[in-house]
Amino acid sequence: MSEIRPIALALIRRPADGAVLVTGHGMDTDDPRVRPVGGGVEFGESAQSALDRELHEELGVGVRDARLLSVFESIFEVDGITGHEIVFAFATDVDDAGLVDRDRFPILDAPHEIAFWWRPGIDEGRLVPEALLGLDETLRLPRRV
Repeated sequence: MSEIRPIALALIRRPADGAVLVTGHGMDTDDPRVRPVGGGVEFGESAQSALDRELHEELGVGVRDARLLSVFESIFEVDGITGHEIVFAFATDVDDAGLVDRDRFPILDAPHEIAFWWRPGIDEGRLVPEALLGLDETLRLPRRV
């Protein structure tokens, strides 16, 4: 695919431990990756509207508060295929307080995928897109000595 894909991602934090709500990709490979929930921005749709729509479709929750952290470009390769995204990264709160009480749950519009709480440096998987690591000090992995 040779298109640039705009996406909106939600950095949703669990208050108790700062874990980030993510989905896993390639978790059974040598390169496990996690990505915040969210998805594509459709033509004619704002990034904020896409965020609202994606969280409703994926988790059945509404956005209570969203603050745009950054917009950046992500060029990457997965399984020999180059991807190119323009990422709208939001710090987000949702209207379902019970979300933090569950550890893992299916993505409603893709039941084969699971959302789960990820803690940098503790849980398996590297955060993608990697530029997210520079947005929030608590997302950075501990330095190895």
